[in-house]
Amino acid sequence: MSLIRELKRRNVLRVGAAYVVASWLLLQVIDVVGPILRLPEAVARYVLFLLVIGLLPALVLTWAFEWTAAGVRREREEAGAALPVGAAMLDRIIMVALALAVALLVFDRFRSSDGASHGRSDAAPRPAAASDPVQPANPAFPPVIPHSVAVLPFVTLSNGPDDDYFADGLSEEIINALGQIPDLLVTGRTSAFHFRSKDLPVAAIAGQLGVAHIVEGSVRRAGDQLRISAQLVRAHDGFQLWSETYDRRTEDTFAVQSDIAEKVAQALNVLLDDALRERMRRVGTRDVDAFIAFQKGIERYDRAHQEANQISLLRQANIEFEQAIARAPELYPAYEYHSDLYVHVVLDHASGLLNGEITDADLAAAPAALRRDFDQAVRHARTDEERSNAQFGRILLLGPWRGLALLSERAAAATRCEAHPWLTFTSAAFGQAAAALEAFARMAACDPLRGRPMRQIARLNLWLGRPAETVRQAEGAPEFADDYFMRQALVLGLAFGGDTDDAERAAARYVRAEDELLAARATVAAIRGDGAASIEYQQAYLGVHGPDDGQSLVLEALRGNRNEANRLAGAIDQRPFGHIVLLDSIFRCFCGAPFDLEATPVFASMLAESGLAWPPQAPYDLPLKDW
Repeated sequence: MSLIRELKRRNVLRVGAAYVVASWLLLQVIDVVGPILRLPEAVARYVLFLLVIGLLPALVLTWAFEWTAAGVRREREEAGAALPVGAAMLDRIIMVALALAVALLVFDRFRSSDGASHGRSDAAPRPAAASDPVQPANPAFPPVIPHSVAVLPFVTLSNGPDDDYFADGLSEEIINALGQIPDLLVTGRTSAFHFRSKDLPVAAIAGQLGVAHIVEGSVRRAGDQLRISAQLVRAHDGFQLWSETYDRRTEDTFAVQSDIAEKVAQALNVLLDDALRERMRRVGTRDVDAFIAFQKGIERYDRAHQEANQISLLRQANIEFEQAIARAPELYPAYEYHSDLYVHVVLDHASGLLNGEITDADLAAAPAALRRDFDQAVRHARTDEERSNAQFGRILLLGPWRGLALLSERAAAATRCEAHPWLTFTSAAFGQAAAALEAFARMAACDPLRGRPMRQIARLNLWLGRPAETVRQAEGAPEFADDYFMRQALVLGLAFGGDTDDAERAAARYVRAEDELLAARATVAAIRGDGAASIEYQQAYLGVHGPDDGQSLVLEALRGNRNEANRLAGAIDQRPFGHIVLLDSIFRCFCGAPFDLEATPVFASMLAESGLAWPPQAPYDLPLKDW
């Protein structure tokens, strides 16, 4: 008791109370203003660490020193002496801090309620329609839609060799099932899985994804025994709307993931009829080994598009996709992933690239493999939109092009979340750039951290004569520094906007690989009108990179060198699948027709039955191209 009286007399207890209240208040201020000032997420953790470390020294100093009217001095030894100045001041500090804390809590609650009321709508949400604004919001801060949810990758609580892939497969199957509900916006896999192993609060994740709810959970496997825990959380206040734990056998996984999807939909007050339930169940894979192999394939596929040994990694990915298909032939997405290896094989060959990883056996097998993959994708498509996308890809790549323009219009008008990556080839230069932009804007709303739609949006803005918007999109893209296509879009946006000096500086600053930098400089010089510099950069590029007829065709066209452009186009036209490289050159050139149809008889015959108009549109006047 005497110790407690002495602690009170020396104000140690008051200082401790004031320190705790002030620390809590400081952390709340950081939580409120941090997102506004875009402070790193780690700031709050560092401040908390420093505050915890500082508590003990503060208490020790309070014991040793007193605060009097004469200032701070050594504590007097005689017990019972009053310290009126320090005690009164500390009482006032505590009262003011508590008042500020209450005010901050009221403000934060008002802000959360106000944000929720602004996002509320009596009508059920829907995917963006053609009449909606086509410019997507900054992907870092998308608007929140009330009926929206993101399924985060489930946490693995066991350490089996395939447990992480199992958990990823479970998470993706729930995403696929929820994605069949028309009245619910579901964040795509790429954006949801972006937050794997990131220690962020639910509200921060939901804010970046533009969703109102988060599904999270955990998986533990032991032999054939399985425990899955899942919960649905309302993001703005952390309130748990639903949770459940399942103790099942591994072969019951399909039933568990279906139940989780249905319970989440019910908790969000989404009406489910028997037809919609059946549609949700139809997208699921009942074979656990199949979706484990599928997840392994996706991991290798993603690495292949980030590393230099692309072809060998795609081969490894296809081993896994083939195992998944063998066990679950209905697994529609596996065919699209599997075809990517052969797409790279035929397009590299058609462009005249020297790729030592591609063998004669690859070239011989590619056409039949592509036809098989596309035919199976059409056969096993789970929705009309998936079937339309598969048909569009098959006809565009394999021909004939009869009705291609109509298929392209249908692909652009699809109202769900997946726009075909080749849609830009048949839309941008052929009068459908705005429709394609809307399609990719819808895709970006569903998957705001995915690179593919944002890259296409940036390029399509160039086709619509909005280079400043392209620059804004490129600079605001997540992980801009690691995205070659966005760096390239930034350079093109500056160059076509008239800032060729800034474009040159941006290329030097952001483009890392030597051959990519030389190609960018050759392009900027041609847009500026400096043909001699463009030729010099192009020759240096070819010396570093090797032959590249597709890139050379674009540069010759930008410089107005009609004869050489026609020669290159003719050589490409005679190679299998050269029609895709020629379409790509039109899209990349922004110059109308980069070659004459007479120089490309194969391409001309395919174009004649496509319904696509010739010549393509030219969004910019180029100083060196007069045809």
